[in-house]
Amino acid sequence: MIKQQKGIDVYSKTIKQSPIKAVKATKLVNCSLASAVAVILDVDSHTKWMYQSKNARILKMVNDTTWYYYAQSDTPWPTYDRDYVSIITITRNPDGSISVSGKGIPDYIPEKENIVRLPYSESLWKFTAVNENNTFVELYLSVDVGGTIPPWIINLFISRGPYQTLLNFSIIVHDKKYQNSRLPDFLLQ
Repeated sequence: MIKQQKGIDVYSKTIKQSPIKAVKATKLVNCSLASAVAVILDVDSHTKWMYQSKNARILKMVNDTTWYYYAQSDTPWPTYDRDYVSIITITRNPDGSISVSGKGIPDYIPEKENIVRLPYSESLWKFTAVNENNTFVELYLSVDVGGTIPPWIINLFISRGPYQTLLNFSIIVHDKKYQNSRLPDFLLQ
């Protein structure tokens, strides 16, 4: 554990895929499972609550459960902004929880000038209903940010992004437009 604040626990571990540590953040959020999923599916809102997100959009819908996703992060000067492309898959697990997994596909679209493409990224949001008004939210993130920032510097601040994202998520999920959400039919089967 590297941070524990406002009901959010953040953990890190060393992985072989990247010199940057993988991170897991968890929080019990006072919301329904359907509301939590609605926030994730509302891609247009991602820039409002995902840490340093300045651009997020669906590039291509494959079907209801799979799509190609693009996001750009605003990083402080003197570094270049970062972007990534992922294939996103949403599934209902046998235990009733919902997983939204992302796997980076850096060559899916051409890189943009003055933006560093993440050469590796994996993410997983997992939502488990505790009861009808509480959902346990888990966020797993593993990335290589590319470029010239030394990994040891990134590892010093590795908890910041997942912590702030989960904190923001726990606030935006109470927005009126998510309150009466229902799970999409494709997640009820």
